[in-house]
Amino acid sequence: MKIFAQSTDALKHKFYRLDEIIAQRLSNDPYTSLEAFLNNLQEECPDDLVQFDYNGDFSEFTIIYAPFAAKELVHSIDNHLHVDSTHSLIKGKIQLFAVTMKTSQNTIFPFCYFLVNPQTSEKIQECLVKFCEFAHLDPQHWSADCALNIARAIEDGFPLAQLSWCAVHVLRACAKVGSYFDNPQNFENFYLAMDFLTLRADATNAEKLAEESDETYEFLTTMLEEEEPRALKYFDKQWRRTKEHWMMLYRGEGDLSHTEMAHQKGDIFGANNLIFLILSI
Repeated sequence: MKIFAQSTDALKHKFYRLDEIIAQRLSNDPYTSLEAFLNNLQEECPDDLVQFDYNGDFSEFTIIYAPFAAKELVHSIDNHLHVDSTHSLIKGKIQLFAVTMKTSQNTIFPFCYFLVNPQTSEKIQECLVKFCEFAHLDPQHWSADCALNIARAIEDGFPLAQLSWCAVHVLRACAKVGSYFDNPQNFENFYLAMDFLTLRADATNAEKLAEESDETYEFLTTMLEEEEPRALKYFDKQWRRTKEHWMMLYRGEGDLSHTEMAHQKGDIFGANNLIFLILSI
């Protein structure tokens, strides 16, 4: 296993190879083929973390892959781990999760991939804990997209760790909820307030940051409580309990928008044929 640079052209070339990858399937059934592929990886690289547990009809399964070399590399980079979920895959729109890390050069290293079904916080937690045990890690800080199941997995599995949500994912989610609002102007004000609280607040002055954040948050919640009952229900579920993860007041100045670059630039770590086999299922 090795790390190697992936340019945009190189990634496009690999997607052109999907037909070739599909032709290498060991079975017409995607799960059987993936299991056989993982078993081959385990035989070739017995020190890698490979797990494929499932029930008879694949309504429940846990699939984990992490190369042995990740154990050394993950300790050589002084930064927090990031959990991201990407393309919906296989039957039933199963998501591919990746554990990555950002360097000062904005390089993304996928250290571990996993798929679970059902995609509960308990199953995600199981995979994150297993990878950290494999890599001998005790993370003190995680970042992630704003999925509640990932947040609960980190909160329960690593109760002493800090979790920060990626500002880009937060705002992208907020931009999609206009249907919850009866008044379009309230939706615009909601988005502007979330944008300020997440990304635009001045973090160079702690007193000013706290004052402006409190004022904006109070304006936002008052508007929802008085005028937008459906949007309030959504806000309470997604954002009120989790404000320590997304408000700049709590998570600090960092944008944490590096998830936008995952799998698009930098270096990709691990068995690429595994990734493209999964993508082709």
